[in-house]
Amino acid sequence: MFSDAAGHRGATAPGADSGSTVLAADDGTVLASNSAPGQAVFDPDRRDRWYRLTVDVTRTSPDPVTWMLGSRVTSEWRFRPGHESRKTAAAARLLDPDYRLSLTGVNATEADKPLGCTVGLTAQGSRSTVPVASSKVWYATDGTDGKPAAASRGADGRRKVTVPAVGTAKVDLRTTVTDTWGASLTETLTDAYRSGCADIWSWPAPADRASAALRPHCGRTARKGDVPVRGPPHPRHDQGVG
Repeated sequence: MFSDAAGHRGATAPGADSGSTVLAADDGTVLASNSAPGQAVFDPDRRDRWYRLTVDVTRTSPDPVTWMLGSRVTSEWRFRPGHESRKTAAAARLLDPDYRLSLTGVNATEADKPLGCTVGLTAQGSRSTVPVASSKVWYATDGTDGKPAAASRGADGRRKVTVPAVGTAKVDLRTTVTDTWGASLTETLTDAYRSGCADIWSWPAPADRASAALRPHCGRTARKGDVPVRGPPHPRHDQGVG
């Protein structure tokens, strides 16, 4: 749940992360759960039946500039352990989306331009591309209802997605993808990225940092006294759930 876009694995942040990991039957009956988001060892029946695994994690901090983005991730997998050939315990074959967004170093895009991105699919335990049977992506701004993003087939089995210009706002992304075996994943990234500058540059610099080198951002030239604030790696599935 805590890797970044480059695949660097992370871990829960003590005192900042809260949530749950829940294993359920396909009809929603809860079979096991804990309060450790993205961390669990469950042993479902290996017979040919479907299960649902839901992980919900929220990241907070008393400091408002620490976790401005990637504040919550909810992922629900539908999987079938019967696809595994191993007779010993092994990680479940959970789908893993690979988002590639054209963002700046502070996870932002220009307010008046659409965002082009691609979404690929792999599975836990493998780096090979998983064939996609269907996929949908929705976007939302500052907690508003989701709208479908334009999507089409891209290269190497990936999906091309375009989110229209949304002005100055934090943008949520929700993706539902199903592979050719019927396994699926629905993942919601709250505050996935920022459109426009907004408050990125709004915190005054301490006196001893007033002369620090600053970078232009979002088409606006940085001014003396601005402090560039780098957004955190987005918490998301990192193949750590077995």
